[in-house]
Amino acid sequence: MSAERREKGPEVVVSNIKPTGTNATSPVDPLGDAAPAAPAAAVATAAPAGAAAPPSEAVISALREGKITPDEAVSQLTTLALQRAGVPPTMRPQIESRMRDLLGSDPTLGGLLRRMGATPPEE
Repeated sequence: MSAERREKGPEVVVSNIKPTGTNATSPVDPLGDAAPAAPAAAVATAAPAGAAAPPSEAVISALREGKITPDEAVSQLTTLALQRAGVPPTMRPQIESRMRDLLGSDPTLGGLLRRMGATPPEE
């Protein structure tokens, strides 16, 4: 960086990202009309040889193999996230409800769920 540049101060970066959600004037689905991705394309994973796969990998494998639906995968992954975060069992129903609200109201998360073949929860 030149001395002249430093004297001017920090460079200002302007973003063209528009807010979405309840405070936005027109929410936009960033995925548009994208076709749902095949469950097998959802996540590429690799575990070291001989290592036990994390529980989330088992859910993803079951989804890829068609043993569970995308909606069941979302439910199981939500439960795993709460367990890993150490949420006390007595608080889980309240937090799961808030997570469902977020999944149902956020257009980006809803688009991702639809893309994987899951149905976003209704508000």
